[in-house]
Amino acid sequence: MQEFEEDYYAILGVEETATAQEIKKAYLKLAKQLHPDRYPNDPDQRARAQREFARVTRAHDMISDDERRAEYNAVRILKRKKEQQENLDALESTKVDFDLSEDEIKAISPRQSGQTGLVGDETINVKWANKHLVRADELLKRRRYQEAETAMKEAIRLCPKEPRYHNKLAEIYHARGWNTLAMTEVQTALRIDPRDAEARTLEARIKNTVKTSDANSAKKKGFFEHLKEILTKKL
Repeated sequence: MQEFEEDYYAILGVEETATAQEIKKAYLKLAKQLHPDRYPNDPDQRARAQREFARVTRAHDMISDDERRAEYNAVRILKRKKEQQENLDALESTKVDFDLSEDEIKAISPRQSGQTGLVGDETINVKWANKHLVRADELLKRRRYQEAETAMKEAIRLCPKEPRYHNKLAEIYHARGWNTLAMTEVQTALRIDPRDAEARTLEARIKNTVKTSDANSAKKKGFFEHLKEILTKKL
């Protein structure tokens, strides 16, 4: 089902363990920033805002309801386990993907080594997440934004505490003109590592873009008001 495909926690910029109050606070902040009425004289920006506003509202409706959130979380867990098993199977059948030796594969694969625990799983997740990062970077250069976004969301699902992945998703959002979502990802990266230089650079770029956009909007609004004043005088 489509409603279970989206990462609603990422859309709202909250952790999976977020409280109802944190979810509500995140939603109200994004809803205010993305409300279409903020762009009365910019049809393109208004259309983008409407799409993102709808996504944010859908995310809030899903995880703010206790029963729907429990069902959503259960489906995510099942899907995550299934994908992790598929990743293990793929790694075992295509060992050259990561240029690993036989000993290295045995060291990170619980199924081959006979060991259990998170260390092997985490190592595999990092390998696959990096592969998604490389793919997303290539897609971004070719302006295939939707595919790049999907790749980075998968990387973040595998390794949610890695700032590089949030920064790349922020870069993709920024390229699409979705500055609010881009800033949310940057802030997530900075929560993970407040000293992350890449996140700080992206933060400055996004703020500068927003500032320029607001200035252009104000200039455009001033022009229309001036035109309206001239026409009113003539009438």
